[in-house]
Formats: sequence, C-alpha cells, structure tokens
Amino acid sequence: MQELEKILKELEKFTFEAEVYNGDFEGADIDNLLCLGDVRDVLRNHMNDRWIPIEKRLPEDNYYILLSFANLSLPLVGRYEKDSEGGAFYLGDCDEQDTCASMNLFVNAWMLLPEPYRTESNEIVRDENEEGGIEHFPAST
Repeated sequence: MQELEKILKELEKFTFEAEVYNGDFEGADIDNLLCLGDVRDVLRNHMNDRWIPIEKRLPEDNYYILLSFANLSLPLVGRYEKDSEGGAFYLGDCDEQDTCASMNLFVNAWMLLPEPYRTESNEIVRDENEEGGIEHFPAST
C-alpha cells in the first residue's frame, strides 16, 4: 500500500484543471485531470526496474543505495560521496580509502533501497531469541 500512496502523490503533481463541455453549452469545471502519458511515465518509474545509470544521474550524497557493477553480477549496498575530485562510490561503511574503483569494482548503475519491513500495525517487533529482546522500530513516514 505504501508504494501506491507514493504513486498517487506523484500523480498529483501532473493534475490540472480544465473547463469542458457538459452538454448544455456551458462549461463545467473539472479538476484532477491527467494525461495518459504522464500516468504511464509515473507507473514505469515505480515498476521493478528502477536502476538508474550513473551516466544519467548520480545519487544523492551519503545515502545508502544498491549498486550495480559492470564487472560483478551481484548488486551490493553502498553509498556515493562527493569530494573535491567529483565523487566516489563506497561499499557499505568502508572508509574513504576503499572506494569501489580502488577495489576494481566499476559501478554502472544504482537504485534506492526498498523501504524497511514494518508490521501492518507499526508496532515494535521484538526478537525474543536474544536475551532481553532486541527492539526494532518501524521506519517513520
């Protein structure tokens, strides 16, 4: 349901008001009209294939993202950091000396990570296998 709410919010950006013929030769105001092309584009952006080539756009600075590599078939979690030379990709929490390129991993695309799992009631989930239980808080909206 969360993904549908995101789609509806994005579609709201493309709505417009129009005056249309209502059969009585008078104009009737109708709001929230959408062009089919806008709807198609928004839906395609929310489909499973959301990889963004680095040539098209670089990710925001210092957020965890999923990285795709030209020379590795397995995507990995990492981040992008801007610097005086432009910027670099890093795996997970690697420090500044261990860029992906320095490890011969060549990023060709990236995508946002999915939302963390939450229960439908947004309650705190405790892992009772651990002594005292570990609290897992749902992501805030």
